[in-house]
Amino acid sequence: MNAIMSLKTFLMDRVELFGTPLYAHAGRVSVPADDPHDDLAAGHGEDHDPAEGQSFVIDYVDHVGNESHRRISVWAVQRNVEGVPILIAKCHERQATRSFRVDRILSVTDLDGARREPLSRFFYETFGFLWPKDAILVPEMEADDQRWDQIRTVIRRAGVVLLAALARADREVGAAEVEEIVFYCERACAAEGIDLTGAERERLSGWVARLRPTRETVEGALDTLFETGTEAIATLLRAGMRVVSADGVVNEREAEMLDIFCYALTGRHVR
Repeated sequence: MNAIMSLKTFLMDRVELFGTPLYAHAGRVSVPADDPHDDLAAGHGEDHDPAEGQSFVIDYVDHVGNESHRRISVWAVQRNVEGVPILIAKCHERQATRSFRVDRILSVTDLDGARREPLSRFFYETFGFLWPKDAILVPEMEADDQRWDQIRTVIRRAGVVLLAALARADREVGAAEVEEIVFYCERACAAEGIDLTGAERERLSGWVARLRPTRETVEGALDTLFETGTEAIATLLRAGMRVVSADGVVNEREAEMLDIFCYALTGRHVR
């Protein structure tokens, strides 16, 4: 139990290191003087789909017409009584949790400044829902949608959020680290009988690159991991070792800590 609590503390500390995400057009960031109407939606902790910490910038107009341009990390998706998806997210400008109706999001920009268009495709590829409801993206949408949901479920249970937290500990995630995480996800899917296509792998790479785990997503991922048993923990920690060394700059303290946790929890070293 002490090893589990120590591992939780270790990974939570990684989240605290993130700070506000760097943004190519940070000078454009703006929020209204007050936005209490964007407070967290009621019942957010009970009925929502997890979103793992996908991060980007939105242009948003609230219900009274206030405009904002802000960085957010989404950790859950709700739907209101009208069926409109609501993104539950950490607003990095407010340093607080806020909720954003997708029908009030005017545009989405990646942190490197690239505009994501059309929005309907972005929402579908990132979160798995179709908005507007009558949008048509590809043939056999229902089958594709179900498969992407299956992929996200498998990699969520496998602990992809924890690998992303380790990768972001130095505030930068390189292509090699993303590739290592995607490789881990690919093997987790293969173990469940899901062989990723080239298009799915490319989509997964973009999804991983936008991951910015929050305390909520990391804690939930840890709880799931500990329920799956020691073999899953050992596999995840070995992958974590590969991720932290993928860019060629090994943080010896993190590598040592991962090995200590693996041995304490499973009786085996990762290296």
